[in-house]
Amino acid sequence: MLFSSPPSPVRRIGRAVASAPASRASHGLSLSGPASRASVFSGRGLRFALAIGGLLLSCLLPGVASAQMPFFNHMQRKLLSEGEILITPQKPTDDSGVAAIAMGVVNAPIDRVWPVVRDCQHFSKFMPRAKKSELRSQTGNKMICFIEISMPVPLSNLESEVTSIVTENADGSFKRTWTLNKGNYKRNSGSWEAYPWGDAKNQTLLIYRLDVDPDMSIPDAILRKAQTGSLPDMFNAVRARVGF
Repeated sequence: MLFSSPPSPVRRIGRAVASAPASRASHGLSLSGPASRASVFSGRGLRFALAIGGLLLSCLLPGVASAQMPFFNHMQRKLLSEGEILITPQKPTDDSGVAAIAMGVVNAPIDRVWPVVRDCQHFSKFMPRAKKSELRSQTGNKMICFIEISMPVPLSNLESEVTSIVTENADGSFKRTWTLNKGNYKRNSGSWEAYPWGDAKNQTLLIYRLDVDPDMSIPDAILRKAQTGSLPDMFNAVRARVGF
């Protein structure tokens, strides 16, 4: 999903939170290096923070599969459990376009949340700026999805047909990945991941990744700022669709 709200700078409000470098090997993937900068959003506004321990997450770079929930330290878990949306820009493929990782908790069990981000044919009913969405075909866990995103005048709307692959993991988590078939993008890939969350496992952690390069004349700096600023709207749309 791109530009779920009109392009606008990301506000950075509040004090920065710093930490010493940290490292941890988890699920065969490295989580090492100095703390990364990440934007943290909530319904009460936005706070800018340094994400502790390399927050978003070398293990979630585009194209890398994750079979288990990523490691979170105490501060990250606290922010997520308080309803914050954590966003970290990433380096896009070929350093062109925009890439980011966002995560947030939905106050509903996974069997209610997962269909909302899995079933692409319903996105136009609730996703910001989604004008049209279709499930064009499905064979087993493979889906061909189409979506049209409304863009501000004078830009043309963005259209993409993607191949989505859905997987269910042994830990009760789910993942949907997609890659571009055709459309007015040079690149459009990403994923939704959903994990049971909380002591009673009655909440859901959602992780969204994107690595896109729309085929339009927008400076990358503006594109990246606009996309980062629009991601909270998408998470809030999912929460509203679920009913929380």
